Amino acid sequence: MNTLEKKAFMKRFPVLNAPVQVGLVGLCLVFATPLCCALFPQKSSMKVSSLEPELQEEIRKSSPHTTTVYFNKGL
Repeated sequence: MNTLEKKAFMKRFPVLNAPVQVGLVGLCLVFATPLCCALFPQKSSMKVSSLEPELQEEIRKSSPHTTTVYFNKGL
């Protein structure tokens, strides 16, 4: 935005500063959100020993041989 504000067009029409800024942010979000969702895996794993004590106990009661749990991070 700093570079655009120095251009003659933006100096001539300063009222367009906010709409251009909102448009550029929207454009970035349109492409960045799907890209980041594609780059970072949605499912993740965690060792049972790093969970809360209550949850560790519950998992060990229901499945004593489980060492890793998998979860969906969601959006």
